Amino acid sequence: MALSFLTDHTSPLMRGFADEVVARWNERHPDTSVTLSVLDHEELRDRLHAGLTGEDPPDVMTWFAGNRMRALVDQGLMLDISGMWRSQGFADVYLPRFSSMTGGMGPSCFLPTSHYWWAVYYRPSVFAELGIRTPLTTWPELTAACDRLRAAGITPFSLGARHRCPAAAWFDYLSMRLNGPEFHASLMSLRVPYTDDRVIKVLDFWRRLVDQEWFLGDPSAYDEEEAVAAVLQGEAGMSLVGAYATDEYTPPDEPDIDFFRFPVIDPGLPIGEDTPVDGYFVAGTSPSPKEATAFLAYLGSRDVQQLTIERLTTLPTRTDVDVARGGRHVAKGMEIVQGADHLGQFYDLDTTWELANTGMTAFVSFLREPSRAKELLREVESERQEHLRDSSAASA
Repeated sequence: MALSFLTDHTSPLMRGFADEVVARWNERHPDTSVTLSVLDHEELRDRLHAGLTGEDPPDVMTWFAGNRMRALVDQGLMLDISGMWRSQGFADVYLPRFSSMTGGMGPSCFLPTSHYWWAVYYRPSVFAELGIRTPLTTWPELTAACDRLRAAGITPFSLGARHRCPAAAWFDYLSMRLNGPEFHASLMSLRVPYTDDRVIKVLDFWRRLVDQEWFLGDPSAYDEEEAVAAVLQGEAGMSLVGAYATDEYTPPDEPDIDFFRFPVIDPGLPIGEDTPVDGYFVAGTSPSPKEATAFLAYLGSRDVQQLTIERLTTLPTRTDVDVARGGRHVAKGMEIVQGADHLGQFYDLDTTWELANTGMTAFVSFLREPSRAKELLREVESERQEHLRDSSAASA
């Protein structure tokens, strides 16, 4: 019997990790071999529904927790793995945050296996040459660093928003730093209108950064990989990006890259952080659900999570993994996560997908035309109102 396993591990480092995980399984289970397939993250997302409902769906695949998962569950496209969750004792070894996220001992369809941080990445050699001391922890410190970078002919930030996520990250962090993570969580759960003065304040603040030319070129014209490349090439000083940047976008073991927490704007507010959660699920349409669930249990095992943090720049979801054996950035990333007062995931994971789709498009449009800020927020608010009406009608 053969199982199909689909991931978005396209970079050489991440593909090598996935190959090693599959090879270890195949060596121990020759009668249930696994074949690995890889798609770029954007392509995987766009083809997800068609792939799961087509003639040859994957048995197990990569995905991430949050609202993007709920529609799949509602349509029966994710297998209930609560029995496996109990039989493997995962509730006893998973951090509470992840146990509750997956239903703990109750019904569950998603197995979280890693999470990661977002941070401001930069080249230490460039900062040292310009006399910029890190970490930059406050907004005045960040502003002073931007002034030094501009004086040296370097644009402060690259923001590769072609695929929208980096723009959403800037919105998340400015919202949390200006209004606090509790307000941002309320916004994500649709309890606050996008026309609220506090949301307008976020875009007003962001507009000042755009007007002051903090961002390289037209952010919608390049992607995350090109944004990181701009930092490595000295065109930009910094980039706000997820921890995967060093696994996907930099040369292996690149020594001249480091990061710090997104600086504080209002010191009176709690600290919120984006910490997306990745994992795997068994397709509800898998022709071999029993065998696929066994492979999923293997992906959630201590051995595989230990291998994950040793090979990739990520954090485990289990409590029995030796984090000290992780790569050079793992300990610092763990400090960012543990030092937060509130942990969310990410804009398009914390809110409904329909609204996130409208919101992320609006943020990219805002970067091109900041003067349209209030108009764009009204468009997002219209989507929020429509979603609330649909939800109310469905529950009536």
